[in-house]
Amino acid sequence: MRILSFCIAASILFFHTSPSYAAYTVRNGKIVNKDDIATASVQEHYSFSQEAYQKKNWNEVVHQNNIIIKNFPDSPFTEEAMFYLGVGYFYINEYELANENFSDYLKKLSAPKHFEEAMKYKFLIAEGFRNGNKKRLLGLQKMPKIIPAKEEALTIYEEVITALPNHDFAAQSLFGKAEILLSQEEFRTCIETYQTLIRRFSKHPLAPESYVGIAKSYLAQCKVQYPDPDFLDLAEINLRKFKQDFPREDKVNTVESMLEEMKEIYAKSLYDVAKFFERTKKANAAKIYYSQIVAKYPNTKLASVSNKRLEVINAKLKAEEEKKAAAKPQEKQEMPSQEVRATEIVSPAEEEVEEALEVLPCESINAVTETAEANTEIVNVEKTESPSLESKMLEEKQ
Repeated sequence: MRILSFCIAASILFFHTSPSYAAYTVRNGKIVNKDDIATASVQEHYSFSQEAYQKKNWNEVVHQNNIIIKNFPDSPFTEEAMFYLGVGYFYINEYELANENFSDYLKKLSAPKHFEEAMKYKFLIAEGFRNGNKKRLLGLQKMPKIIPAKEEALTIYEEVITALPNHDFAAQSLFGKAEILLSQEEFRTCIETYQTLIRRFSKHPLAPESYVGIAKSYLAQCKVQYPDPDFLDLAEINLRKFKQDFPREDKVNTVESMLEEMKEIYAKSLYDVAKFFERTKKANAAKIYYSQIVAKYPNTKLASVSNKRLEVINAKLKAEEEKKAAAKPQEKQEMPSQEVRATEIVSPAEEEVEEALEVLPCESINAVTETAEANTEIVNVEKTESPSLESKMLEEKQ
């Protein structure tokens, strides 16, 4: 609300303090700038327009074609005037007005004379909007250009793709559209657009760039979202297709670097969980995650770090097992005579593995199960010893 109030106040102040550059009058029921009133025949004004066009006097092109459109709406020259008015506005960087006039020109005629040229200008307008050109505030001619126009660029790209599906402009429009979607983090639509370009224009110079764009999308996606393993699998498929279609392309190395960066991110997510379990003194759970890093991402920097942590953890676990083994004879002598149920004996290692399972990805369950079986050997030993101890104590009572 404050922004809207500021814009309205700024508009009033701007128009109130701006000098009046032109007077207005009523012509055919419309308010018309006096400078746009015809002073000659339509043929003469069209001739003036063509002369200005040849000299690249774009302001005069705009002026003369405005006169034709406003004063001679039913003239055959009006259709041509729409096109040249769009050209004039384009070259004085009034992209919004240029696009409106090109659209009017293309809609008015079933087979426009300058069809392809008009589509070229529309494509260039979309490129300008994508690269930072902005719209005027409130759409008013005297207001500053401060409104981003990327949505308008997407609309124009779609028009070009539909009108010229097999033209070079369509390939460039698909690429421009995908680049905007990537900047907006519309990853799914972005990747689909790149893939459409690759399918339709497999030999186009932008096809290798599209493979790079897909790799960028997967990399950005795993940074801003949870690192889903599917993203990594799809990125590897993209790299394989890229190598297959363009085996000598230098940009293959770029895509490989992005894939390695993704693996570092995925390894880091597992490493953070492993460090958490290690800090909370749950060595068996930490061991599972360190092992996952070494198995899945062996070429990452964190794989070597994880190997070192595994050595430390294995040494600690071995020392604990030896300590427990040494303490077992003493525990047997001090054990109370009350009944001990085997089902109540739970290994601490089992508890850690169960907790690790809660956060481990689904594809890692098999690896965890194997580790759990190894860690429950102590439980089986205790279960087999408990009944014999109970019977021995009963015999002593008798």
